[in-house]
Amino acid sequence: MTEKSDGVRRVDLLDGAPVSAEELGRRAAMEGSFVDQGAGSADYPPALTGMRGSGYPGAFTNGHRLRDGTFWDHAPNPVDTGEEYDLVVVGAGISGLSAAYFYREAQKHGVRMLILDNHDDFGGHAKRNQFTHGSDTRISNAGTFWIEGQYGGVASRLISELGIDPARYQRENTHPEFYADLGMGQAVFFDKETFGEDKLLPDPAPWTDFVALYRPTTPPDQAQRWRRFLAEAPMSERARRDVHRLYTEQKDYFPGLTVEQKIEKLKGMSYPDFVTKVAGCDPMVLTYLRDRTFGSGSGLDQYSAYGAAGFRHLPGLYGMGLPQFVDKDPYAKFPDGNATIARLLVRSLIPGALPGKTVDDSILARVNYDALDLADNAARLRLNSTAVKVHHVHSRAWSGPTFGSTGANQGDQVAVTYAQGDKLYTVRARHCILACWNFVIRHICPDLPEAQREALSHNVKVPNLWVNVWLRNWHAFHKAKANFINAPNGYFASLLLEAPVAIGGYSHSKSPDDPTFLTMLRAYSRPGLPAVDQYRLGRIELYSTSFETFEHHTRDQLGRTLKPYGFDADKDILGITVNRWGHGYAAWEPTPNPDDVPYMVRGRQPFGRISIANADAAGEAITTAAIEQAYRAVHEVLLV
Repeated sequence: MTEKSDGVRRVDLLDGAPVSAEELGRRAAMEGSFVDQGAGSADYPPALTGMRGSGYPGAFTNGHRLRDGTFWDHAPNPVDTGEEYDLVVVGAGISGLSAAYFYREAQKHGVRMLILDNHDDFGGHAKRNQFTHGSDTRISNAGTFWIEGQYGGVASRLISELGIDPARYQRENTHPEFYADLGMGQAVFFDKETFGEDKLLPDPAPWTDFVALYRPTTPPDQAQRWRRFLAEAPMSERARRDVHRLYTEQKDYFPGLTVEQKIEKLKGMSYPDFVTKVAGCDPMVLTYLRDRTFGSGSGLDQYSAYGAAGFRHLPGLYGMGLPQFVDKDPYAKFPDGNATIARLLVRSLIPGALPGKTVDDSILARVNYDALDLADNAARLRLNSTAVKVHHVHSRAWSGPTFGSTGANQGDQVAVTYAQGDKLYTVRARHCILACWNFVIRHICPDLPEAQREALSHNVKVPNLWVNVWLRNWHAFHKAKANFINAPNGYFASLLLEAPVAIGGYSHSKSPDDPTFLTMLRAYSRPGLPAVDQYRLGRIELYSTSFETFEHHTRDQLGRTLKPYGFDADKDILGITVNRWGHGYAAWEPTPNPDDVPYMVRGRQPFGRISIANADAAGEAITTAAIEQAYRAVHEVLLV
């Protein structure tokens, strides 16, 4: 794979040969079969199965053509709609929706706003999947899902104003003890390709359940679990002993150093180097631990030894006296994850879009997508609309001086052109906030200073795959006594049974007889390459994988893991939703000189009436950052 530092088209390689955007799109075009979920569901985005996330054809097609420099070759002339707004926001993720919320709040008079998004649903990485079988409806997140306890400042205020009380929802609506009370817990699936045989064993490590991921607990039978593991795990005797001591020893590997010196030393080595060179473990231990980063999208070698200390389930550092990473503050998880935040923001901006007044009554409420873009709305949300050009213009009544072709003062309005179907449309606004993936801004905003365009070219995204499998029942998991299965070296790294959350009339499945869902995660790592190259190669693989391939691996892995416990893929799988996030978590290339101003700071600078938001602008893949960057962008653009 090659990269041009001036941001000119990156060349994607697959098996050593260039792959065009069209070819990637062709390979990705298989949508999967739609599973009938009742009347009206076919046009209700959260209920769609098959290829979803941001990786379905139509969502990314125009963006890839812009990247390749081919979009304008055959583009029609834009139609001027005549619409004028106070604010146009590009991107209807949590950052874009928050920007509209803060802009309305900051203005002392009524404002008209338009939010554009290239997807058929709002929420960005915070989307909902739902599935109905008979009288049962199951709801899952399709991407981001934690409302963390560390929210502070403006993010905490927004969450509170939306009616969300993390402490209450932690106390009343999450039930992390549910599976443990049924004798279920974490397990490990050893595959025959890597370990010589297919075998499912109880995970002997201190158990962490899915809902309480950052509140690890030790099961009462841990000693018995270790004995069984050491007797049956298909690994060498040395590897079994090394795994055991990594998890159970409280050893300080640098006893003569201060905590600060230990941190610096651990920051200077990868976690795999720590395991093999410092702790002296068999290399097979790394294979066993490889996919225990659980949905972070990053492999072990992308973490320093100190960074790995933030994962309670990456062992070996317990006795080092390092600062505690475990968050003790309240958090909440809604059935659809942070899609609830997006839904509540849309309700606030467009009251007719979501009935009800509280968080609880929003959970089962159905969004009225027909109400999102009505002419009478003070805020309009226009889906399936990819912004393709954003630039300053003079208003129709402009009589002031004319400025140069570039610069902040070249117009008193911003023109935003977007593609919808095979047509182009242009709207105008007093201000514009780009709350989209920061990398694409250089393609849609041609008048940006070259230095800023170059900085934005270093924005990289971590690919992420989140597959929801809708199940007729969960008898096999109950018999296997497993609700959270780690699969070292499996196609999917982690298999997570439905989180036990109940709120607003919605309840998780209470009995193994009930329909439920399973989430399967896959990380795209290429050990030995720089992290950003791993992300890019992972994205190529993700986009070039068809739905049929994902479905095959889903059925194969579930069958091999749970067939001894009665699982029948043909009967038990009701549907599959593949949430393909080629541009998932925020990440940036490091600057050549660590003391230089980071690329993300250079890239997010305001430009006239245009300001830049999104979690990318903070370089942090968390909802807090998305909200904070929206607030910053609003107050920057209001200065103009």
